[in-house]
Amino acid sequence: MTLLNERCKPFAEYVDQAKACGFYPYFRPIAQSWGPEVQVDDRRLVMVGSNDYLGLAHDPRVVDAAAKALGRWGTGPGGSRFLCGNMTVHEALEERLADFVGKRKALVHTTGFTTNVGVIDCLLGPEDVILVDRENHSSIFEGCRASGARVVPFKHNDAGDARRKLLRALERGIQGCVLLVTEGVFSMSGDAVLLPDFLALGDDCPSLLVYLDDAHGLGVMGPHGRGTAARFACTGRVDYIMGTFSKALASVGGFIATDDEQVLEFVRHHSKPLIFSAALPASAVAAVQASLDVLDREPERVDRLRAITERVRNGYREIGLKVRDSETPIVPIHIGPEMTAYHFAQELFAHGVFALPAVYPAVPRGKAVIRTAFMSTHEDRHIDFVLEVVQKLARKHDVPGRFADSEGAVAETARVSSLVC
Repeated sequence: MTLLNERCKPFAEYVDQAKACGFYPYFRPIAQSWGPEVQVDDRRLVMVGSNDYLGLAHDPRVVDAAAKALGRWGTGPGGSRFLCGNMTVHEALEERLADFVGKRKALVHTTGFTTNVGVIDCLLGPEDVILVDRENHSSIFEGCRASGARVVPFKHNDAGDARRKLLRALERGIQGCVLLVTEGVFSMSGDAVLLPDFLALGDDCPSLLVYLDDAHGLGVMGPHGRGTAARFACTGRVDYIMGTFSKALASVGGFIATDDEQVLEFVRHHSKPLIFSAALPASAVAAVQASLDVLDREPERVDRLRAITERVRNGYREIGLKVRDSETPIVPIHIGPEMTAYHFAQELFAHGVFALPAVYPAVPRGKAVIRTAFMSTHEDRHIDFVLEVVQKLARKHDVPGRFADSEGAVAETARVSSLVC
């Protein structure tokens, strides 16, 4: 047995035991998808865990656009964008995205994860300070770690705490840049950032730069789904807007947008994931373009999504679950103990509902949730069915009784504590 095997064996045995006991919920192979419904083995279930918020992944216009691009450019680019993989469709999409989010320029990466890692890593260094929400996505923390900058976490969505941390950092002296990184919509809690409160921190530090990860806000928040900055009419005050295509835009990939064209040119030549990864396939790019076309023509999809989400929130409240007020399509069911969440998810699956638990380190220990997320293509019958099943299981596990006062999750994770200086 090798040292590496010894390190991995206990965890592998834990997974094997979880599978044997019947409560391991992850990596389920989906045989077919229709969007709001999926097939697993020979069973058809209602999907309430997908990030395909606008239901465009199965839209015939999006599928057709991807197929046509596949025929013209092939299945893969054959190289990175830096070398031979740059295509006209990439640059056309970048222009479209910049206009969509209200910035001058945008730069597409192969995934949202590598966008955050590549951009933060190449722009920041040891002389810089990064203020980060404790519930930010793992990709943000990985970018911070790679940059070597001093990372200062603040309480989730708490501009007051961010201000205290900022003033303390300024008192200690900062030789380089100060970057505040937050998300527009937080993927586990479904919270929307209180963006104006954070932008006001510029009064204390005029040189403060703001980086908004709007992966879950793009296509969902703001007028016509143009994002969280547009929602608060403050796009011009946000320095960098990051977004992904794997949520509302029915594809894969990510981008960074800004008004600072020189910074973007620097990123183009220094982002390691951009330079050393194969470019995004043309079919994926075409799917994004087609999704934006549909969104332009059918903004009512966003209204439909909001109406569905509001109905679910009200339904959860009637069951007795604690639900925060939010505009986002992510509505977590607060469970508490990890094992209870595993069993709850398994029973949801057994009753025909596909939703997965989020446990530590995605959320704090002992504050596990079932992450439910909804799509504009869910029908009334889907929502009725999900609410019926959730009510039955919530009563069985006494979720309203034990967690009615829960204020939800604030991600105090190991990845944060390991970064604090």
